[in-house]
Amino acid sequence: MFAGAGELSSTEMELYPRQKVINSHPHSPLILKPAQKPYHCGGCKEYEIDLRQCYQCEHKDVHQKCDFHLHVECDPSSQSIWLQFINCTFTFQQEAPRGKKMVCDGCGKDVRGWFYQYLSRGNPRYLHPCCAKLPFKRTDKGGMVLDLKEKTSSVCLICGNEGNSKDFRSWVYVSRCGNYCYHVACVKGKVERWNKEEASNQQQSSGAGTSSGALVRRAPNQEIKTRRGEKALEYLEMAVDIFNFVVLLIFGISIPVPFGLVIKWLKRK
Repeated sequence: MFAGAGELSSTEMELYPRQKVINSHPHSPLILKPAQKPYHCGGCKEYEIDLRQCYQCEHKDVHQKCDFHLHVECDPSSQSIWLQFINCTFTFQQEAPRGKKMVCDGCGKDVRGWFYQYLSRGNPRYLHPCCAKLPFKRTDKGGMVLDLKEKTSSVCLICGNEGNSKDFRSWVYVSRCGNYCYHVACVKGKVERWNKEEASNQQQSSGAGTSSGALVRRAPNQEIKTRRGEKALEYLEMAVDIFNFVVLLIFGISIPVPFGLVIKWLKRK
C-alpha cells in the first residue's frame, strides 16, 4: 500500500525518525513533516513538486525563516545500497569531483548534489538518492505487474524510443506483457512541466483549482469513453492508467495526470 499525500506508511515512519541532525546544516534538528510548497532539496539539489513529508528546518531569526528542506531518501548516514535488479552496490557521496559532469542513470538528469555512485572500470554509474530507492516491482489494482529495468526491447509510449534509448540515460518501467513501457525520465519530465504550468495558471486565475503539487483527477466521462469492441480506446485507457501508476511509483504519492492530457502525449509520439 502507498501512503497518501503528505503521509508516510507505518513502515516508513519506523524507518524515518521524527527529528534528524545534519552536520552540514547549521541549524538542528530538522523536523519531519509535510512540505507546504514545492522546494529544492538541500541534499540532492533536485526540485521536488510533491508535498509529501520531508525534513525541514524550523529555525527563525529576526529577518526570515530558514527554508532548508531535505528528502527522506537523502540520508547522509546511509553508507551503501544494493540494487537487486542490476546487481550493483552503490555508495553514498556528498561531494562530487570538481568540474566533472555526472548524469543519473535512473532519470537522465544531471547530478548536482548528494548522490550514490558505483565505480567500475570504464562504466561508472551515478544515481539521485530518490532514483536509487525506486521500487523494483509493483502490481497495480488490475493485476498488471510492472518491473523497473535498465534495458528492454519494449517501446516507451511517450517518446517512442526503446527502453535503452541512445538519446538519454533512463531506467524504464515496463509491464510483463511488454505492451506498456515508460522511461522514468519521460514520466518525470512530463509531470514536472505540467505541474509548473498548472501552478503558473493558478497564480494568474482566482478560480478554483488544485493546489501546487496536486494534479487533477480524471473525471469519469472526460474526453474519451471506452465502448465495447473499440480495442484501440481500451488500449489507450489502459496506457493512461498505467502511466498514472508509474507516476505513483516515481513520485511516491498518487498525483494522477488528466486523462485527456496523457492521450495527447501518447498521440504526439
